[in-house]
Amino acid sequence: LTSRSCCCCCCCFILLRLVVGIDSIQFRIIMLSKSALTVVIGLAAFLPTISALAARRSIQQPQLQTLPISPTDNITGLPLLIKKIGLKLGRGKQLREEVVHKYFHGVDTQNIPQIVECFHPEGAIIRDICSLANRDVPYDQVGKLVSPEFLGERCREFLAAHPDCKVKFHHGPTCGRGLNNNWVYAHWYEEGTFSGNSQGIEPDGSPLTVQGQTRFLVGNDLKISEIVITRTFSRWEEALLEKNSK
Repeated sequence: LTSRSCCCCCCCFILLRLVVGIDSIQFRIIMLSKSALTVVIGLAAFLPTISALAARRSIQQPQLQTLPISPTDNITGLPLLIKKIGLKLGRGKQLREEVVHKYFHGVDTQNIPQIVECFHPEGAIIRDICSLANRDVPYDQVGKLVSPEFLGERCREFLAAHPDCKVKFHHGPTCGRGLNNNWVYAHWYEEGTFSGNSQGIEPDGSPLTVQGQTRFLVGNDLKISEIVITRTFSRWEEALLEKNSK
């Protein structure tokens, strides 16, 4: 709406109040309705632009990418309002895949704040199926709620031991089929060298060759709230486990 038309509308409503005699409450309701209508019309005018921007920033078929996608190249790097509109426009599955790409990209570039940002502020449930501590524990009892900061610190410790770690995909992040399936699956692997001291464990220079299949539960807030991990372990992780078991 133009400023001239808005002024005209305001004058009409004021005239109605004077001539027809509507009370102040009715007048406020009408004014609020007019404001809401203005917002709706404004958003409708911008929808094609937002849709085009989302399409331009999104990587087509992110599940086929062999390397993590940077947030600057997909819609997860855009403001929250635009991401929410993207959900309403039917881009939910691709948005969830891009959130998981953002997490792996944080690991690949050693960007701890970016990793932390991917998780729900109240924490995420981690179910490490391959953990030796969970060998005889039923699945529904495996897992614990941890903070985003805890997850970021664990990644920092791992990357300190493997400073040249790079993340790649056998099969990139893929959201499950079905209307209400918000799980994203990824078959990943990491390459590098155990060349850094972390948690008091001296490096032995052995190659880093670990892989795993992880599924991430990504909500409508585009935050990860649960992870289920099946994976192999690095030499550093095995040494850390042995050290902590003594």
